[in-house]
Amino acid sequence: MKQIKALKITTLAENLVQAGGLGQWGLSFIVEFEDAKGDPRRVVFDTSANKDALFHNAKLLKEDFDDIDCVVLSHGHGDHTAATAEIVEAAGGVRVYGHPHTFLPRIVENKEGKRRQVSPREGEDIADIEAAGGEVILSVDPVEVVPGLWTTGQVERITPYEEITPSPRGGKRIIVVEGEETDDQILDDLSLWTDVGGVGPWVITGCAHAGPVNTLLQVQKLGEFEEIYGLVGGTHLFGRSEEYLDASINDMKKFGLRLVSPCHCTGFKATTRFMQTFPEEFVLNFSLRVIEAGKEIKNRVI
Repeated sequence: MKQIKALKITTLAENLVQAGGLGQWGLSFIVEFEDAKGDPRRVVFDTSANKDALFHNAKLLKEDFDDIDCVVLSHGHGDHTAATAEIVEAAGGVRVYGHPHTFLPRIVENKEGKRRQVSPREGEDIADIEAAGGEVILSVDPVEVVPGLWTTGQVERITPYEEITPSPRGGKRIIVVEGEETDDQILDDLSLWTDVGGVGPWVITGCAHAGPVNTLLQVQKLGEFEEIYGLVGGTHLFGRSEEYLDASINDMKKFGLRLVSPCHCTGFKATTRFMQTFPEEFVLNFSLRVIEAGKEIKNRVI
């Protein structure tokens, strides 16, 4: 297992925001580190829902995209894929990693039968990314996107209670696979993981539609880790029952987490529960937040 060092996670887009930035219902991170050879690496994980807000925040942080190594998409929802082609073009053409379902048509249908698209928006499809100079790599299996940084691949769903959240307002989630409409279990949900030398394993999630516990179990298995040091990202626990939150957070305690920074689709109630359960480990996330492995984080809760 290749260890990395000097891991830095910058939140470019998130629901909450620090003064001067712009928030949105979307998510995007820049993941920076030194690989095992000491070479600098920069990876964009997800590209938000609102590209204007994302680029506004990037400008505030003096972050640009001309030297990124690749883009990784956690799944194919519009709130994670809005600026993919633009970032690829700004980088001069890089690889974009995802799951074979990432760019398939997706629909949410309400109880009255009204439908809306939730897949990547116009201008952000495979053809658009390729026109911007990118190469799209889709895999069910884990992929080492740069030395020492891996995707989980399609997450095995073994935790009995972890199911995807019901569609809003009692409708249906639909995905079109090989021309056929089918129930969308969001199988393309994947996360990033790595092992930071002198610190430990870290997991960065988009939405964790497969379940945060299933995701951590997958990383634990892939890396043969006893514990996971850091968890940063969405956990899709908003709207869940108290019993569901109890089960999820109690199971996450078993991984020995030393840093917990849930965001985006976690929801206020679940975020509060994380803070109560992990009072010394909790870090409030927001747009413009910077987390560095092994360094003291000031203003964990603001």
